[in-house]
Parts: sequence; C-alpha cells; structure tokens
Amino acid sequence: MSETPLKPTPTPEKNSLVGSFKHFLSSIWDFFHDLIDLSEGMDRKGTIQNIKENKRMKGANAWMLMCSIMIASLGLDLDSPAVIIGAMLISPLMSPILGVGLGIGINDRETLYVSLQHFGISIMIALVTSTSYFFFTPFGDATDEIIARTSPNTLDAAVAFFGGIAGIISGSRIDKSNAIPGVAIATALMPPLCVTGYGIANAEWEFMFNSFYLFFLNATLVAFATFLIVRFLRFPMKQYSSDKERRQMLLFIYGFSILVTLPSIYILNKVWTQFKFKQDTERFLEEYCQDNFKYVDSWETAQLDTFNRIGIKIYGSGAQHFDKAEMEKLLPEYGLKNTVIDIIPTSEVDLAKYNKLENQIVEFRTIAAQMEAAKESQSQDAKLIVLLQNKLDSIAADTLPFFNIYNELHAAFPAIDQVAFAKARESDFKTVLDIPIVLLSWQRGTTTSIRRQEQARVESFLKTRMQLDTLKVVTY
Repeated sequence: MSETPLKPTPTPEKNSLVGSFKHFLSSIWDFFHDLIDLSEGMDRKGTIQNIKENKRMKGANAWMLMCSIMIASLGLDLDSPAVIIGAMLISPLMSPILGVGLGIGINDRETLYVSLQHFGISIMIALVTSTSYFFFTPFGDATDEIIARTSPNTLDAAVAFFGGIAGIISGSRIDKSNAIPGVAIATALMPPLCVTGYGIANAEWEFMFNSFYLFFLNATLVAFATFLIVRFLRFPMKQYSSDKERRQMLLFIYGFSILVTLPSIYILNKVWTQFKFKQDTERFLEEYCQDNFKYVDSWETAQLDTFNRIGIKIYGSGAQHFDKAEMEKLLPEYGLKNTVIDIIPTSEVDLAKYNKLENQIVEFRTIAAQMEAAKESQSQDAKLIVLLQNKLDSIAADTLPFFNIYNELHAAFPAIDQVAFAKARESDFKTVLDIPIVLLSWQRGTTTSIRRQEQARVESFLKTRMQLDTLKVVTY
C-alpha cells in the first residue's frame, strides 16, 4: 500500500503576506470605485422630470432662443467672443437635445418624438432670426469668429461629446451644479447655427453647409453622450416589444453617430495636412535662407488638386540671393513633395541703407551686451562700464540733429542772435565725460535777467528735443 505524500502546510507568515496583499488590492479597488462612482447624489426621477419639462421650445423658451440667437449674431458680426459667450449662456437650445438622448436611453418614444419636434422648431427659429439679421445688417463681412465655425473636425466632435457627458452628469445630481452654463459654452451649439443664417443671407453656400454640419455634429454627440450616461446610470426604462427591436434601436444609434462623425475625421485630416504643410514650409525657409531671410517680405502657401505652391515675396533686388531650382530640389528633404516655388519681387528698397542700419543696430546691441556683462563682474570692471557709457554718449552726441532743430530754436527764441554747438570733455579727477555744449549769443538790448530766464528755457527745450540727459548751455 503506497502512502499519499502530504502537502506542505502554509506557514503563518505566508498566510499573513497573502492576506495583506489581497487587502492592499481591495483597498485600491475601493478607492477607484469611490472615485468614479456616479450613484451617490444621483436623482433619476428628478432628472427625467426636469428634462421633460424643459424640452418644449415655446413661450418663454422660444423668446429666450430668439434673443440669444440675435445676440450671438451680433457677436459674430462684431467679431466679439465675449458677446457670443453671453448669448450661449442664456440659450435654451440644450434642453431638446438632452430630451432626445433621454428618450432614446429610456425607450420613451413620446419624449423622443416631442424632443425631435421641438429640436426642429428650435432650428427654424434660429435660422429665421439669424438669416434676417445678416440680410439687413450694414456690415456682413466674414469675421474671424464666423470663419472659425466653417471647418468642423473631430476635435469639435470630442468637445461636444465630453460636454454632453458633463451636462447630463451635472443634471442628474440632487444638488445641481453650475456646470450647465459651461457645457453650453463648450459645446458651442448656437454660433454655427448663426453662421448658417449668415451663409443663407449672403448666398455663401459653403459656409452654410459646413456650419450647419458643425451644429448637427455637436447636437448629435451631445445626445449620444446623454444616451450613454443614462444607460450607464441605469435610469428606469420602458420595455422594448422584443429583443430584436432593442438590437435594431442600438444598431441605429451607434451607426448613426459613427456616420455623422466620419466627415469630421476627413476634415480634421485636411486641416492637419494644411497645418503640417505650413509648418514644414516655415522650417525650410528658416534653414535655407538663414542670413538672406531679411530679404523675405512674406510668404504664403496653397494646396491645389495636383500640386502644392509656395509663394515667396522678396524685397527688390534681394531676389538674386534665391535660387528657385536649388530650393525646389531641397523641398522633399523637408516633406514638401510635389511642390513648386514662386519668387515674387516686391517694391524696391534701398538695401545699402538697410544693411547700414542693421550694422548700427548690431553695434549698439554689442555695446549694450558688453555693458550688461560688465555690470555683473567685479568692481574692478567698473571702468569698462564708464568707457562704454562714454562711447554711447559720444555716439548720441555725434548724431545730434543740430541743423534739424536750428529753425525750431530760432522760432521759439527770437532773442538769440547766434548759436553754436561743440563737444567738451569734463572731469572731476575721477571720471571723464563727453558733454554736448550749446553756445548762445543774444541780440543787443537783451537784459541779463531775460538772458538767464531764456537760457534755462533753451536748456530744457534742447534736452527734451534731442533726448539728452546731459547738456550745458553757455552764453557768450
């Protein structure tokens, strides 16, 4: 008879270690569960009642919507983000959209149909109001705020989706938070509708279609986010007639949301391609031109159906520093394939004068840098600061606009007979400074007291006019 081997008995130390590890994992799970738990403070019944009561667009809600659309249209026309934000804060447009998401989420056909009906009424009110405004406005130009609503992409979709989640979570709390106004601003439902009205009023059909798609995309994803949270929070549902009906409804919801989102992915890719093309072009110009970049007035890009184009505007004769053929050969190295370059000379400029001015600026910057370095050194380097300051004062004195102010001085002080300018070197046996001196000769008959008064006025006038800190006026 064979004996069955005995299993080793776990030691108390091993049981204690395993128990501690399980307790540690359990604590982590409890922490994260409490962190993301939405059940605490939730009011399912109150949320359903509140959304159902506010989903109808009539009476006060209709008037509020008209006023908010008019304010948003004014903000777009004035290119004022603050006015547009104010309009979104008072807009009731979010309520029927939340009603659509709720109706689908709890299988309440009546709520869904009424919400869709009043959602359509909201769109009609918004389009009539905004179209009327932009048809009669004396301005009507496409401002930056209007153009910004004509390029819907996936990033806008993401904002609407997470804004919808925040909105329904906030609305499902017993203690209502102030998140709803923020959601109204973030999801930006109203401005695209107003831009649609602008497109209709001005026959800008591309503006109209793109902006309405942005509105419809945002509204769809807000409703979809509401549906997901309502299902996640297990709101009480009305029963489907069969499992087949339930599956068909879910398939329609997910399929429709994906279908609406697909064009935004295409537009986002197009926007990213344009941004990348401009970024690569800028990098190419900075690295290729280097010292010759000063001759570049501006540049622009265009992405056409068959090729890309870079137009570079060059100051006058500076075009001789740019070899078009050589530049086009280097373009593929910067990711700029199938691209041509156009060199466009602009108005002539005096390049010699430009270079001289640039050299003077470099000299002044060099002197200023030396002064700054000297200030940070030890006290024994203080003499260098004084020498550099004297050099700057000397440069300022050399550029004294004597002949430019001669007539002004004669007109302001008719008692002056003659005027002369000189530079003097003054020392207190510690430092030596170059000081501009103005010599004045007065007409006969000018009394001593008048000379003193006028001399003080002349000194103040010249310091202000010539922007000098140190100046001496001497009467001879």
